[in-house]
Amino acid sequence: MLLAVAIGDQRTFDNVWSWTAAHLWQPSGLFAYHWAEGEVKDPTPAADADLQTAWALALAGTRFHQDSYLASARKIADAIMAVEVARPPGYPVLAAGPWAVEAAGSAIVEPGYWTPPAAAALARLTADDRWNQLNDGAIKLLHLLADGGTALPPDWAHARGEGDVSPTSAPDGSAPIQLGPDGMRALIWSLCAPEAKAIAAGWWPLISATANSAPITRSLSGEPTSGSVSALSAVAAAAAARAAGDTTSSDRLLRRANEIADQYPTYYGSAWLALGRVLLTTTKLGTC
Repeated sequence: MLLAVAIGDQRTFDNVWSWTAAHLWQPSGLFAYHWAEGEVKDPTPAADADLQTAWALALAGTRFHQDSYLASARKIADAIMAVEVARPPGYPVLAAGPWAVEAAGSAIVEPGYWTPPAAAALARLTADDRWNQLNDGAIKLLHLLADGGTALPPDWAHARGEGDVSPTSAPDGSAPIQLGPDGMRALIWSLCAPEAKAIAAGWWPLISATANSAPITRSLSGEPTSGSVSALSAVAAAAAARAAGDTTSSDRLLRRANEIADQYPTYYGSAWLALGRVLLTTTKLGTC
């Protein structure tokens, strides 16, 4: 949906949104995350999909002059704020999903889910300042997790309150503390927030020497921890290079991502290659 908005393809946007609304939209106002074999396999929402769907609808409502899209975006925004936002002491935070909001306001979070341009767009659409607060809190937590840019953001973290956030392994035990395909998205989205750009610039020295190898996982200090390659890894490194002002390396890494996507085609890799190119080299989805 975001790519369709970016290229002005309303027909594709309508088709994708109609299918999504008919098959994945739940009574809660959020979306089932897993569809396979003609049915919903798991209705659990994922906060990034909910947030970015609302953002896409907000953009499309304006660009395609469709009030119905804006109304749907507001409905989703209200649902996110109601059940996917935790409120630990200090500031609100987008949790990984409704299941990740814990007692006393703490939450299991994925920094790669935090999407500053989406929250900013929903703040404008809804005139609800809580979205601005959510963005401010995300940037503060990211700064703490990344120690100002001297460590990479983890796939998963536990947010307990202001100044109290720490990396954690995957809740299901499937992965250790690391930067993997989930956390790598934070490198890209941070480029879209002026307040986080300095943090993103700090990540480039940690990964520049091995950026071209595009490992699918890294330690939080930057060392590759897998021999497998990922187009998303190259796109994330391109974002960090661009934040640091190294546009030559950034452009080279986008070409590297294209090579990887051609050699090892996956939906996830190709989607992030396309979205990364839009975010890093155009202003079609805002100024990243």
